[in-house]
Order: sequence, then structure tokens, then C-alpha cells
Amino acid sequence: MIFDALSFIFGPFFTTNLWVFRFTYGKFFLYAFCNLIMDLVFAYPLSALFQKMGHYQLKKFNSKIIFFISYSLALLNYAFQKFIEKPNTSESTNPKSSE
Repeated sequence: MIFDALSFIFGPFFTTNLWVFRFTYGKFFLYAFCNLIMDLVFAYPLSALFQKMGHYQLKKFNSKIIFFISYSLALLNYAFQKFIEKPNTSESTNPKSSE
């Protein structure tokens, strides 16, 4: 059971999130749209498929809650990266202005 959970968390879901983040970073609306589609597909058809395959069984959550949690975490991921990102000081200062 634990192996199934860890392989699911650190497998395709995590990897896909990183690749979407990598290719859409700096374009918030594209990032939000890609995650919206990805999380909708995960929450509804894929979640039902994984439950039928026996990977997990939703007891206290339903697909709507899974979607809202996944999408919220994706938006928090973007906000956290923007928060910790340091501005590039070499681009913000003009070397000609010091002459």
C-alpha cells in the first residue's frame, strides 16, 4: 500500500507538474490553464480509473475536492517560486549609469 502511494506521488503526477512548471514559467495564465486541464483530467477520469485498478479508494474525498486541492497546490507552487525567486541584480542595474 505504501509503495503504491509513494510511486503515485513521486511518479507521473509529480513529474508532470514539474514539466508543466518548467515550460510555462513566467506565463501565469498558460500555467494556470495547463494545470486546470491536467487537474480536471486527473480528478475525474483518471481518479476513477485508478480506483477501479485498486491503487487507492477515496473515502473522505470526492473528485471535486481532489480537483480543488490539486489546483490550489499548483497555484501555491507558482506563488512560492515567485516569492523565493531573487531578482537578477545584473539586469536591474545599468552599468553605464555609474560612469
